[in-house]
Amino acid sequence: MVTDNKHTSAARLSIHITSEKVYSMLSPAVFLPGNSSRFDFTAARTACALSLSAEDKRELGGNLSALGYGDIVFYDDRGFCIASRTRGNTLETAVVIRSTQGDEWYSNFDVGYSAEHSGFSKTADFIELRLSDYLFTRAIGTQPSFFVTGCSRGGAVANILSKRLCERYGTDRVWGYTIASPRVTISRNVTRFNCVFNLIRDEDFFTRLPLEGWGYQRYGRDITLKTADDFKERFGLISGEKYIGYVSPQPVDTILCSMIKLAPNVHAYYERRRQVGDRKMSLYEFLNSVADILSDNTDESSADIFVSAMVSDYADLLSFLSDGADLYELMGSANGALRCSVADSHSPCAYIAALEGSRL
Repeated sequence: MVTDNKHTSAARLSIHITSEKVYSMLSPAVFLPGNSSRFDFTAARTACALSLSAEDKRELGGNLSALGYGDIVFYDDRGFCIASRTRGNTLETAVVIRSTQGDEWYSNFDVGYSAEHSGFSKTADFIELRLSDYLFTRAIGTQPSFFVTGCSRGGAVANILSKRLCERYGTDRVWGYTIASPRVTISRNVTRFNCVFNLIRDEDFFTRLPLEGWGYQRYGRDITLKTADDFKERFGLISGEKYIGYVSPQPVDTILCSMIKLAPNVHAYYERRRQVGDRKMSLYEFLNSVADILSDNTDESSADIFVSAMVSDYADLLSFLSDGADLYELMGSANGALRCSVADSHSPCAYIAALEGSRL
């Protein structure tokens, strides 16, 4: 359990939610609004439930089946699945994309110099090809439509994929609902994809990356969930754990101001190096050291970087990222994934608690 001083030696980053709790959140088989450009609470709730179960093939498969989907194909190497159901002359196709695992943390921080985030865009490329293959033998004599969802990294990839499907099939055939998605593009023409809805929280650090000051946005429309008075209670009922995340955006606002000073643009993010112990590191290189921990690739070198960073220009960022957890314990954990304030604020449980308490 989480202690009152917010240190979480026994707690993990991922809070397990029983399949019964996820199943109870699912809506009837007809859960999508007729008008895809109208935000729908039921569709959002269902997207949260599917995203929650995306880490477990058995649970996700059962939940999709409960919604009337079949012909479920899992692509384990990229962490997504495709399923479908036929209604009249429409092949209703669902794409569910899981959150970050292992070495994917490195590509999360690889923004790139193109119009779309490099790491997320490459995964969307792969899924788009597999989806085309899936439809080639199944959509004969029918018109495909798409329900696309995912959380965190999965949400970012779902955002890009939904945009591409809109361009190919039209916005009236796409229902995109992303959860806790980072920003994905520097394109200015994002609002025309009005069938894509992004559930975000201002208290969630990851939804505010890459930095808005660099010009990054999400395709579609952002739906900002508020932290209601009963938020912590709802979080506890859903997760069985005490919430140790943020209930105000102020800590995130503060660290984002620090980050834009460290890297006022993408070029500076990759190239502007600052002293960390006996080496110089860009913000990108420092975040790759964070990825070492999150992907369980910590060695003596990465541990030394974190110790040195405590008295460097990255000290505030390091303190923020480890808030609520013991940094030394974090570096030595078996999976590099202890819970902390940033993680809880980004948790699917926090999004469900916020959504359930919202008045959208």
